[in-house]
Amino acid sequence: MKKVGSVWPGPDLARLSWREEAGATSGPRAGQAPMALPLGALRRFVSRESQPQRRPLERCELCRAALLPTHRHLLAIERRQALCVCEPCALLFRAGAQPDQGQYRLIPERYRWLRDLALTDAEWEAVGLPVNLVYLFYSTPAGRLLAFYPGPAGATESLLDLDGWQGLVARYPLLGELLPDVEALLINRVRGARETYLVPIDACYRLTGLMRATWRGLSGGAELERVLASFFAELRERAEVITVGDTAPDRGEGEDDAGS
Repeated sequence: MKKVGSVWPGPDLARLSWREEAGATSGPRAGQAPMALPLGALRRFVSRESQPQRRPLERCELCRAALLPTHRHLLAIERRQALCVCEPCALLFRAGAQPDQGQYRLIPERYRWLRDLALTDAEWEAVGLPVNLVYLFYSTPAGRLLAFYPGPAGATESLLDLDGWQGLVARYPLLGELLPDVEALLINRVRGARETYLVPIDACYRLTGLMRATWRGLSGGAELERVLASFFAELRERAEVITVGDTAPDRGEGEDDAGS
């Protein structure tokens, strides 16, 4: 039987519904009026159609306790997989709670917008990344900094050496404070943007999922542009604004400035 949403079923639909529920295969007999849907059956139909679809109850992936809509995440380091966990389980993995946190690490909740850190074209070229949207983090299993490009196929790992990274850290020491595995530097230079964020790694996973779900054609399409604009607007709204200019050496008058 087709769903009709919140529309009240008319006489034709009522007759069809009753016939289907009764298992009839032929029309009414000659000389007989069409059989209407009994009031009780109609009430059951309307109740079933108007009842909102319930989402499956989400549970902690460690202890199976029911989760609140807002909850913490652990990172399975080797698999680079985010796990949903309840607050008691999250407490076990807070920084300093265990000397050796093993295969899991608690993903932080802090979002920081480095609003005055807009990499110049020269600095960007020194890092050697060929795209305008990338996130970087230090991987404990790999023993080095990794860079990933979100795109239509998911997140693609860069194979470049990232030789210019240490120069950036020397220039902007705050970049060296990234928590290994669970915190990333997210750089957005799409369509002239010059935005730099320090974010939890699961924010990068979310961005990758959004791009993969909405990408159309060769360039991504209008829907992708709207999704990216919404994502970064939300990021700017929730992030703490951090000033790094005081810790960075003077660029000099001849170098590019933000937005150039």
